Amino acid sequence: MKLDALLAKTRAQWAEPVAASLASAHSEPPDVTSITQDSRTVTPGALFCALQGSSLDGHDHVDGAIDSGAVAVLVERHVTDRVPELIVDNSRLATGELAAAFEGHPSALLDLIGVTGTNGKTSVVTLVAHLVTACGELAASMGTLTGSLTTAAAPDFQQALRSHLQEGCSVVAAEISSHALDQQRVAGSEVSVAIFTNLSQDHLDYHPTMDDYFEAKARLFSPEFGADAIIDVSDEWGAKLAARVREQREAGKYPSDHELIEVDGATEIANATLAQRSCSFTWRGHAVDVPLGGSFSVTNAILAAEAVVALGYDEAKVAAALSTAGQIPGRFESVDAGQPFAVVVDYSHTPASVAIAVESARSISDGRVHLVFGAAGDRDPGKRPLMGAAATAADVLYVTSDNPRTEDPDQIIDEVIAGIVGASNVHRIADRAEAIRSAISGAVPGDIVVIAGKGHEDYQIIGTTKTDFDDRVHARAALAELGWESAS
Repeated sequence: MKLDALLAKTRAQWAEPVAASLASAHSEPPDVTSITQDSRTVTPGALFCALQGSSLDGHDHVDGAIDSGAVAVLVERHVTDRVPELIVDNSRLATGELAAAFEGHPSALLDLIGVTGTNGKTSVVTLVAHLVTACGELAASMGTLTGSLTTAAAPDFQQALRSHLQEGCSVVAAEISSHALDQQRVAGSEVSVAIFTNLSQDHLDYHPTMDDYFEAKARLFSPEFGADAIIDVSDEWGAKLAARVREQREAGKYPSDHELIEVDGATEIANATLAQRSCSFTWRGHAVDVPLGGSFSVTNAILAAEAVVALGYDEAKVAAALSTAGQIPGRFESVDAGQPFAVVVDYSHTPASVAIAVESARSISDGRVHLVFGAAGDRDPGKRPLMGAAATAADVLYVTSDNPRTEDPDQIIDEVIAGIVGASNVHRIADRAEAIRSAISGAVPGDIVVIAGKGHEDYQIIGTTKTDFDDRVHARAALAELGWESAS
């Protein structure tokens, strides 16, 4: 695509003056064959977008990108005369808008459901894709289970949307992280429905405060996107967000047909029947039995169902489809070898999600709750003692390593244990495999073992080395050592 044609397709106020500036400086616009913000991936014909990061500045890599074949660069200041420059005020915003235009604005040709919140995003997008598919249309999900980042960089995000469109998808449900919203990775997208799950402490190594974290999430529900909003108002931050959206609706900042759907997740959970591998409740008058464990599955299922109905799908079909949902990897996932106690692997890696996982385990077991957990290195250290405090709701605690990365594993464990007050049955075992074996070996009939933190992840990062490690595999091995050979 010619660079001037790309700018003409960009739906942004800055595009026209930038195009005029380029036309006066360059007689023949180059052909753009790709867009990238990573100088290492530049190929001949690329438009290189120079972004300012916290530690790296893409402007420093402009010459290298040109040497690799970039035919134009997007910058926030004059850097080079070697190729045409698109000089803009906000290169992150412009990158998203250019990427959307380059891929043909795929989000305008399908229904994009954006899901944000601290916990539950993966479950909700997976459920949305299942429900739409069960109702007869092709759908896809994007997020933690499909990429290395929760929300891909803007060029990759738009390329993925286009690929799903070409596959025939009518709906794509995407996890939208606070980082992505702050960094404008979904700029240029048209969001049909925005879902807010909850907010609790996480990522404060990136966001200065909880208010900043909230404001990043709230951007998805602003008139900028104009999406229908589905919000769990039993969460205090969700209630705050719903009040803001309601006020903006009344002020006429949204289209007249804009919907705001408020879900009281806490009440829905209180009225539900929970089991190790299922939850039963009534939604819109329909009796629903969802084959997913964990109290949070009630709220996640309702948020997903409301989103699909908001797109126009029949609610009776949606309710029926909830009963055929498949296990979501690492989300209160059972590891069953026929043993007389339960073992579940869960992705809970925040104080709030750990508390909910323990609460869910308590609600389905008359025995003791054994909890294996830790905290990640090179991530928000402020939540570590809070993780310890949340874990005290369990009966037996095994504090271990998560992904320590470049930090000292023992120091991380010290910080977690500092938050444990009033618990006497606490085991400190840095080796995660050993911690899992110890917890399972210590369980008796009627107990439940919750292995928290890594969920679906099949690796562990110690130092800068990434090695194979899957909690589910190690749990099965521990069960096999005890004579339970039919683990599945």
